[in-house]
Amino acid sequence: MPSCTSRNTMRPAEWVRAGLRNLRHARAWAADYWYCGRQMARGAVSVVLREDPRSWQEVEGVTRLPVVVLPGIYETWRMMRPVADALRAAGHPVHVVPEVGLNLAPIRTVAEAVARHVGDESLERFAIVAHSKGGLVGKAVLLHPAVGDRVTVLVTVATPFAGSSWAVWAPPGSGVRSLTPWARGVRALSREARANARIVSLVPRWDPHVPDDAHVTGGTNIRLPETGHFAPLGSPRVHRVVVAHLAGQGRGAA
Repeated sequence: MPSCTSRNTMRPAEWVRAGLRNLRHARAWAADYWYCGRQMARGAVSVVLREDPRSWQEVEGVTRLPVVVLPGIYETWRMMRPVADALRAAGHPVHVVPEVGLNLAPIRTVAEAVARHVGDESLERFAIVAHSKGGLVGKAVLLHPAVGDRVTVLVTVATPFAGSSWAVWAPPGSGVRSLTPWARGVRALSREARANARIVSLVPRWDPHVPDDAHVTGGTNIRLPETGHFAPLGSPRVHRVVVAHLAGQGRGAA
């Protein structure tokens, strides 16, 4: 007869550790959505005030390499404000691509909008700083035949380069399912490794939206002490890491 005692039975100490880990995750999740909610509220005020993101192209002092910022899915450029402020303070003109909108279009379509913006703004050399799906769009820009060679570096925060297995639970038609590991666009980008050396992937210690490996083969991968999917965008430490990876890329005119 089979034993009623399972070899997989957890010991009391293991239950305690698991409970504490789940509690930490719950607190991190709450903090993450609190941060996201505050940024969305600030974004609503920005809409009412009709803020023009072109003002982010204006910097004081030495002008360094221009940076194109790309938000994640269901985000607007306003979610990137904390990063943009840090970039401007470091002398980088920051460019927003209005056509990206909520970043709901297919990855290649959004990349084409970025390429058009780069051409219209006559950016000969530039960097990209992106969040979540924006990083996938950024990699598609790196591979774009017309403008890919102009990108010096792509720095991403919480980007699901191998897709997110949680995306399969998203409602049909929401656009989030296009980010599963099995989605055609994600798989096509994963197979392309020739641009990976120019990618810096910043991976949160725990990300409730991207439970999968965000490691970029051949790229620079940095595990952050910060947790959450959105909250790292507001971390001064993350800002310093982003700015540091743009240092030495040279100067450029916006």
